[in-house]
Amino acid sequence: MSEPMPRTADSWRTPGLAAKFDAMWGDAEAALAEGTYRADPRPRHGDPRWGLSLVVPVRGAVGEAITRDLGPIAEALSPHHVTYLPENLHCTVRSLEGYQDEVPQDQVDHYADLVDTVLKSCPPIEIALRGLGGSRGGLFVCGVPGEGLVRLRTALHEAGAADGPRAFASNDYAAVRDIAHVSVAVFRTPVVPERSIAGVVSARRTKHYGTIRPSALDLVRYDLAGAEITMSRLATVGCGR
Repeated sequence: MSEPMPRTADSWRTPGLAAKFDAMWGDAEAALAEGTYRADPRPRHGDPRWGLSLVVPVRGAVGEAITRDLGPIAEALSPHHVTYLPENLHCTVRSLEGYQDEVPQDQVDHYADLVDTVLKSCPPIEIALRGLGGSRGGLFVCGVPGEGLVRLRTALHEAGAADGPRAFASNDYAAVRDIAHVSVAVFRTPVVPERSIAGVVSARRTKHYGTIRPSALDLVRYDLAGAEITMSRLATVGCGR
């Protein structure tokens, strides 16, 4: 069950989210040291992961602050793992569809129109980012969603539940995300003990990265074919701020 969602992006002491991030990193730290973490395979057509998504781009001072930590993270991990490129840093609002080899333009247009309509009744989007953390699948900067993001996610979930997926159900289809995080690394095979990364993450567990207040959101698709995660922007929707 998801933890209760805070109403503002300044709710750093929200017990549910703080405890969730701590528990996720505690589990990940042990799994990394033991070599029992989860490697993320390349998605295939119909996979519920890595599909068409609505994201908040992470740019400006916040993006620069995270980018400065990408080097130490990559150096502490084995080279076969994937660290995000600075231009692809983002926070996922919602995964809208499962992975498709090709995303039809009418699907992109449908979601762009839906997001544009929903945003008109939402407060401004805010995400406060503090602390490096991770899960068994990868590393991320921890974030707390403000009310605007909570309402946007809820409205998109309700629309998805009413209409169903256009192609394949995504891994977000049955639930609403309660946290807001910026992924910085994804674990790939071979799964081997990773002991150096714990010190890099632990030194940044309470680091303030700043607050994101985007003027636009992106509809994107991903490609994990090579040694990097690439992200293609298929449409941009203004937040109306």
